[in-house]
Amino acid sequence: MAWAPAQLPYLKLPDLLPAPLPSESCFFESTAVFRNDVSYHRVVAVEPHFIVKYGRGVKEIEGQVLLFLEHHLGACHSLPKLYAMYRIASTDHVCLIMQRMPGVPLDQLWPTLKDSEKSVICAKLNGTITSIRSIPAPPFYGSIDQGRFHHYLFYSPDIDREICGPFNSEDHFNAALVKRLRSAWAQMKKHSFKADFYKKNLGRVLVGHKPVLSHSDLQRKNVLVHWDALHGLTVSLIDWEEAGWFPAYWEYFTALQGVQWDDDWSQRIEEITEPWLSETAVMKMVHQDLIF
Repeated sequence: MAWAPAQLPYLKLPDLLPAPLPSESCFFESTAVFRNDVSYHRVVAVEPHFIVKYGRGVKEIEGQVLLFLEHHLGACHSLPKLYAMYRIASTDHVCLIMQRMPGVPLDQLWPTLKDSEKSVICAKLNGTITSIRSIPAPPFYGSIDQGRFHHYLFYSPDIDREICGPFNSEDHFNAALVKRLRSAWAQMKKHSFKADFYKKNLGRVLVGHKPVLSHSDLQRKNVLVHWDALHGLTVSLIDWEEAGWFPAYWEYFTALQGVQWDDDWSQRIEEITEPWLSETAVMKMVHQDLIF
């Protein structure tokens, strides 16, 4: 059966839940807080089973991605399940109730690990990324619901589809980055000669890459590592709000873009996902010009 986005409110069947869903008062009052940015979103735990993410900045697409992954990959110890998704009546903000994945964030654990332990964790991540990338791709670049990208490089305040997508070719994908840069300079009433340069040259390197499902934020803070006698080592990947169908090089580029270059994580990324060095070098230039 083909996958289709869920309609809100979405509630998983009770017999598929580990416990009754928490009430709004439960997560409003939770003291197990992972993030508390009042102007953007709040992330809390409710007992051992649930993570709740809600607020102005929470996107429905993150919940849809989790449902999409479960549809294609089934039960998977490395990916959280979505239990409920709806809008809070008092604010109209999206609320996601998700499976609480066990473990310690990899960025906290990394300095304590032996090289052999790092290799095992990276191999686990490679298995997850390989499974995700093997999901058959559609003939476009965009979000899994056939809509626009939700990655910040394609941000458009007025939802300009030539900037945020979806795109039916890699040429149009590249053109969106050029238009985003040109628009930023136009706001300062200046002409972007760098945009002219990219328009002429991006297609010389960023060409021939099929759309592939990408997490787009493969940083250690989004990886949880846990060991128990039942499942052994579990390496989970969380925070899927920027995922979508991107050119094949995208996962490596975004992973390397988040590197601080203060330890050996940068050397390990190619153990997790295929390296695309030329494309990443070009995209790092583009990123620097867009985020100035």
